[in-house]
Amino acid sequence: MKKIYVILAACMVVLAFSACSMKEGDTFDKTASERSGEDVANVDKVIRSAPNGWLIDYYGDLNFGGYNVMVKFDGEFATFASEKWGPSHVAGIGADGKCVTTTSHFKIEQSMGTVISFDDFNETFHYYSMPANPDYTYDMDDGLYGDFEFRVMKATNDSIILRGKKHNNKIVMTPIPADKSWESYITEADETENYMMSRSYTLAGPGYTSDTEVTVTSNGGYRRFVFTYKDEKGEKQTVTAPYIVKADGYYFYRPVEVNGYELDGLVKGDTQEYFKFRNNPDLQLDTYLPTLAESIVTGNWYMRYGSVGDYAKPKWDAMLEILKTAGKGGQEIKIYTATIGLSGDKLCSSMSTSSDAPYYGFNYEANEDGTQIKFTQLSTVSNKAGKDYYKKYGWNAVLGCVYGHTFTLTCDNQRRPVWIKMTDVNEPTNVITVYSTPSYFMEDQSYYNDN
Repeated sequence: MKKIYVILAACMVVLAFSACSMKEGDTFDKTASERSGEDVANVDKVIRSAPNGWLIDYYGDLNFGGYNVMVKFDGEFATFASEKWGPSHVAGIGADGKCVTTTSHFKIEQSMGTVISFDDFNETFHYYSMPANPDYTYDMDDGLYGDFEFRVMKATNDSIILRGKKHNNKIVMTPIPADKSWESYITEADETENYMMSRSYTLAGPGYTSDTEVTVTSNGGYRRFVFTYKDEKGEKQTVTAPYIVKADGYYFYRPVEVNGYELDGLVKGDTQEYFKFRNNPDLQLDTYLPTLAESIVTGNWYMRYGSVGDYAKPKWDAMLEILKTAGKGGQEIKIYTATIGLSGDKLCSSMSTSSDAPYYGFNYEANEDGTQIKFTQLSTVSNKAGKDYYKKYGWNAVLGCVYGHTFTLTCDNQRRPVWIKMTDVNEPTNVITVYSTPSYFMEDQSYYNDN
């Protein structure tokens, strides 16, 4: 019997080895180089299979949200069009009513998988990934955090899924129907965004049974919702939801969970009073149109040196002169940002500098329709750096152009203002324009070169 068991065991080993050999033979009947070459050839074939090009759901930094980008491949070149992000972006609809397009070289290669690389500078597409972006001076190193090299995760005639090689964001490409113009993607998104935009919303609907209030904001030019609420412990919770705009509404980058509810995108619908969620029509965002005064004190607004009027400019100049030798060893202190509004849980003016982060608080009064606001100094809401800058570095004179003054407020779009202009009711040269989009205080970047 022992001999029989030994023979049977030996047979099983041989059979197992044979089976493994057969599997290996099936799997590795081609070299790695051959398989890589076939994958590159397949991707190359697929990208040319859409005669009207591809629509890209493009994301850089998720804080900015997604943008519709169109591309068509021809030979070794790719032609791009895109929604316009900032004034320097070579994109959008031109004076002739057609998409602004730019063409540049691309390549498909093997680099730890198949990679599509747009290796020749393209004013439309590389705008999202270029450092020193002229329209986003807040981050000169990485700009809008886009990619121009992508790993191909999937490539079929129905869709191409990519991952940014540097930032790893998911990028989806779908073929553009033959009867769909590129211009329509831009104009429809613009119309939908203008229709649905509101700086403030509230989570509501018959499916929302919680007693917890969830407020939602979407600031400036960013396509990102910020959901805020307090959990059962009373602690503040914040959930962000980047989105892209299509003709029929907003599509989230990924579903988010807010106070126990899964939320995923909004349908445009036929009313501006509320917008229902795609994955649950019993949940919705009720819109709320804040006054401009409310917008100021519920957001953090960025000042720019070039947007300060004649009344306050000499005060800023005097402080900048003092700061030239105010640092350690007589080094210059540089102002990176200067803001006013809600910073964390404080109403204050604040700065970020090369050495400190001073802030100095205020109270406010607003008229009934919120078109005027008066700021009152609140010294009890300040940190040590704030008091030092106020007493030693001339910040008191700068803040004296704001605190104690009443301003009339105007903006570009009350539903979701990108900028708000504050004009002193008693001194017409005291004009300060603030911006919802983060930006350096100095537009002239040479100011920061030494640091």
